[in-house]
Amino acid sequence: MSSPGISLIIPAYNAGRYLREAIDSALNQTVKPRQIIVVDDGSTDDTLEIARSYGSALTAITQANANSAAARNRGIAEADQPIIAFLDADDRFVADKLERQLHALSDRADAMLCLCRVCDFWSPDMPSDARRAVNFVPQYRPGQPGTWLARRELFDRAGTFSTSPSYTFSEGSEIYTRIERAGLGVVRIDDVLVERRLHASNKTTDSKAHLDGIMALMKRRLDLRRESA
Repeated sequence: MSSPGISLIIPAYNAGRYLREAIDSALNQTVKPRQIIVVDDGSTDDTLEIARSYGSALTAITQANANSAAARNRGIAEADQPIIAFLDADDRFVADKLERQLHALSDRADAMLCLCRVCDFWSPDMPSDARRAVNFVPQYRPGQPGTWLARRELFDRAGTFSTSPSYTFSEGSEIYTRIERAGLGVVRIDDVLVERRLHASNKTTDSKAHLDGIMALMKRRLDLRRESA
């Protein structure tokens, strides 16, 4: 089944180990994206070669290393469909993720964004002695773009992802703050449709930088509240 217009954007940096599984989960959707864009963010491994090995099944773009926000923005600029989805190169979709979110958006003409739940899983290559305590509970994480299905208009109205270094670890949460502030409609699906891989190279393993990003986001939210007061 073909979708009525989904562009799927996969930002990728040194993701060769997991990229095939991510792409395959997109290609195996019950409603398939009409366009898949892999944006290679200056990788030094075989990420770009893997993406290109899929031939015409996707579009592979490369750029100098910036960050995941810049890669997502590049994908948005290249997207030619009215609905936008994202998938991190080390994660994977449940088979009916796009179909269910597309139906949810179709049922709510006022909604600009559909969210779903996500659940973490340990990558099989992660040594057991390196696995920290994790609560594997399905969650809504609006700051995780992989859980989104958005109308393209959302980015016209709320803007694209901030490329500021302050939000390197929280760019999804920062733009979601703007989405909320703009009063754009959001619909939620109460099921896990995205599986997030936990492995040694996750961005959030840099705990100091992750905390700095959270603090920058909190300051941003306070500033916005003051502006609205």
